[in-house]
Amino acid sequence: MTDGTSAGGPAMDGAVTVAEAGGVRRIRIDRPGKANALSAAMMAELAAAIAAPGSAALAVIEGAGPRGFCAGADIGEFIRGAGNLERQEEGLRAIVEACLASPRPLVTAIHGRTLGAGVLIAALCDVVLAADDLAFGLPEIRFNMYPVLVHAVLEEKVSPATAFQMCAGGRLLDAAEARALGLVTDILPAAGFAAGVEPRLAFYRDNAEALGIGRRARQVLKPSDLPARMDRLAPLMHENFHRPGVRETIARYLGGLGRGG
Repeated sequence: MTDGTSAGGPAMDGAVTVAEAGGVRRIRIDRPGKANALSAAMMAELAAAIAAPGSAALAVIEGAGPRGFCAGADIGEFIRGAGNLERQEEGLRAIVEACLASPRPLVTAIHGRTLGAGVLIAALCDVVLAADDLAFGLPEIRFNMYPVLVHAVLEEKVSPATAFQMCAGGRLLDAAEARALGLVTDILPAAGFAAGVEPRLAFYRDNAEALGIGRRARQVLKPSDLPARMDRLAPLMHENFHRPGVRETIARYLGGLGRGG
């Protein structure tokens, strides 16, 4: 879910850029004008970037611009028809599958508003580096929607009760609260965050083999049935979206953004 989508015409895709150097694959969500809200096409690009072969020992997912890591899925796209919602569902599931199958440990560097699909991405990564200006959460409930797919992913890291509280309450957590729940690894100052990330990335790159063993240990101790759970939950996502008033509530919200509200 995003608060970064304007009300006007068809959404223009941003970009997911990939660069590989020094043993690190850098995957950047680069749509700062929309607070890095993810279109269905961008979700597919992100999944492909995570899954692509290469020699990097580590991959890091980042968000461009000062507003935040990722404001979630582009709700302006999916209210334009059921087909768009289905494509976003497919995109989210592709991200989940790519992260679960990644041949290398995954790090994400999150800052500012990290909402909806941004929370999903962070919860799928092995290490989460967070700026101290983090606002982390799931505002979908404000649109009378429940983020069932994100709930399923959160249960990989937190208890079912905590996942429900995060999804049902709609409250944004700060970095310290997210770390206390096990959803953030390191907290860094927001001022100079990009520079501060570099030594932490170097540390995890140099210890990527051990980090990979830890990743595999988690999988042995708690094998993930996340794709199967998402299969069972997907009908609820569509049922919720098609309830009377949901689309209209989102449209009013986007209209307010278009008027500068």
